[in-house]
Amino acid sequence: YRVKSLISQLNDPNLVARFQSLCGLDIGFKDSGLNSMDEEDEDNEPDKMELSNCSDNDSGTEQDVRIQPSVTAGKPLQQQHQQGRPQHLRHRRQRSDDQWKQSVKSRVQHSLMDYSMKNNVDYKVKNLFLYHLFSFGAMLGNEEFNCTFFPYWFWNVDGYVCRRVVIAWGFSMWFGQAIKDLIRSPRPASPPVAKLEKRYELEYGFPSTHATIAVTIPFSLFFLTHNRYLFSTELGFILCVFWSLLVCLSRIYLGMHSVLDVLSGALFGMVFLAFIYPFLDAMDNFQLTHPYSPFLITTGLLLLSYAYPRLDQWNSARGDSTMTLAVMCGVSVASWLAYAQGFYDRPLEPPPYAVKFPDIEFIGSTAMRMALGGTVLIATRSAMKSITYHCLCFLYKLEPGNAKNLQLLKVELPYKFVTYSVVAFNVVYTCPILFRLIGIERLIAFTDLNPVCTSRDVEASLMLLISIQVTY
Repeated sequence: YRVKSLISQLNDPNLVARFQSLCGLDIGFKDSGLNSMDEEDEDNEPDKMELSNCSDNDSGTEQDVRIQPSVTAGKPLQQQHQQGRPQHLRHRRQRSDDQWKQSVKSRVQHSLMDYSMKNNVDYKVKNLFLYHLFSFGAMLGNEEFNCTFFPYWFWNVDGYVCRRVVIAWGFSMWFGQAIKDLIRSPRPASPPVAKLEKRYELEYGFPSTHATIAVTIPFSLFFLTHNRYLFSTELGFILCVFWSLLVCLSRIYLGMHSVLDVLSGALFGMVFLAFIYPFLDAMDNFQLTHPYSPFLITTGLLLLSYAYPRLDQWNSARGDSTMTLAVMCGVSVASWLAYAQGFYDRPLEPPPYAVKFPDIEFIGSTAMRMALGGTVLIATRSAMKSITYHCLCFLYKLEPGNAKNLQLLKVELPYKFVTYSVVAFNVVYTCPILFRLIGIERLIAFTDLNPVCTSRDVEASLMLLISIQVTY
């Protein structure tokens, strides 16, 4: 019973609205926000009332129902009452208090559930610093960040670490999105919550995948690098905590998730990372060295994308999860090919490696790689989207001008998978070759592998020794 009560409190949208108000959002009802609350209330007076504290409390009894002047209302209630009380309000006054509260509660809750997918309140941002800070925090979980962050690590920092982070990120994202469409828990209701973001409003809320990857990405980076590079462990851990908190709080501030959604997503990320981390080395070695890994991994990820739970209504969760699997596929195939062709060199010395402060040469070459590589990726993404979409429309005899084609399973999955697998392949394979040809290759390319010898390396060493002996 206590657990159920705690879950109900953490999932309360009023808790989200209070956090928004605390962070400088002035929230008020739209005039049309409660028009559908009661079909018999045809007068406009109820539309100017703000109803709050109508959710069930822990003991199952009813809380007080407060009627306050709305921020967007034209007149205070006192002036409205002076002009004469409407007939239906006089009837309500004649009811007993308990009956009136229960009636309003049931109708408001039903109305809020109906409008849980879109914003139905007016709001004013009073604290611009927090608004921009939390908008940046939300961006840390969006596609734009992933399309910048992962290429930066592959091209400028450490491919060995980034391949493993992609594995943890991809699987955690897919399972988190799948859980959303299995549980189908709505996002916080509006009103009372102001929703400042529209791109994910059609998705369900529990758990927050932003919170999940806000744990898996920074902490997988931390655990993979703290024995590999010489840096302050305390500072690195603090930065990871700040990253996670910023993303999690941003989802509440923007009104996209309840506290329960965020805590559950973060907890899922912790548990999932603890589970998958011991297997990351084996997974990476398999995708690099196994002769059939491109076929096996591509087939497995395609099957996993088609195994996504069936949607009761279309939303972007299925496409986003397919995109993450496609990125994993492209990285895996490209890494296997680069390793097979000898593009990766093992370091001569074991870690830890010194972290050098970037100089002018490093900054200049990094900027050139990001500019050239980013141009290639943007062109690849645009071209593959157009080619894949028109091929699918031709295959299934669909009209290309119909935007709803991308909501069809037979179009959306191959469209996303092919496009982003090719983009990821270019990140790991094509762009580094281009950098090498024009002389801006990363100077620390040896960090694509670890110094531990594999059976393949032992065989190569033995063949070299045999050839030397035969020569002499």
